[in-house]
Amino acid sequence: MKLVKIKEDLYLNSDFIKSVEADGEESTLITMISGGVFSPNVSIKKVLDAICGSEEHLVDEAIIEMLYKANNKSSETNELLLNRLKSLS
Repeated sequence: MKLVKIKEDLYLNSDFIKSVEADGEESTLITMISGGVFSPNVSIKKVLDAICGSEEHLVDEAIIEMLYKANNKSSETNELLLNRLKSLS
């Protein structure tokens, strides 16, 4: 998985990007394999730099690992709580 930072609040897995099209000078259409479409107010050059691996846009592998572990821990905690609630009823 290669998350790239397109803009401040938009991170995408570049493995799932199907196409990128300019939609004006400062807007781009990003179509995902799933059919979802993003239209950030970012130039196509900046989007392509992000996808192609410009250092400015790469998300540190350590951060991805921390987010993954935090998400798994949260899922495990939720499952434990749900099981305890079920046992109380």
